[in-house]
Amino acid sequence: MAATQVDLAILAAAVRQAGGEPAQIAQVLALFHQRLIADGQPSPQTLYVYRTTGAAASSDPSAPAPSSRPRRLLAFLSADAAVSFAQRTGLARVPRLLTLSLARVLAIILQQPAVRALHIAYDDIPAANGLPAGWNLSRAEVLALFGIDSGVV
Repeated sequence: MAATQVDLAILAAAVRQAGGEPAQIAQVLALFHQRLIADGQPSPQTLYVYRTTGAAASSDPSAPAPSSRPRRLLAFLSADAAVSFAQRTGLARVPRLLTLSLARVLAIILQQPAVRALHIAYDDIPAANGLPAGWNLSRAEVLALFGIDSGVV
């Protein structure tokens, strides 16, 4: 099974598990591609996210565990922009880049309730809020795209 098919199968399983209808997957993926093109961005096959270690860890024992604190999945359209942003903002000296398909990114949001938003970055220059310009979607908006009640998941 090709990687694309595996990612689509993972997304279909995540949509089903969350109470949505997998038949909407093609429509949701098309909507993402259309939105990126409308924003003057390329419609990538791969998104780039990074993992940081060490610097982002907290020594405060009262801080929530990493898996339970709200998180935002920051995805870049190019590997260069992801690395540049991480280095420019001091998030990590050597960020570990992960390449994920859009289907895999959406599956992660559906499977991990701690991920409260997806931000697809259009460049690597942080704005006043610390995030680069781009498209921000809340978890509730992603769930709604698949017809999933955000009060349930």
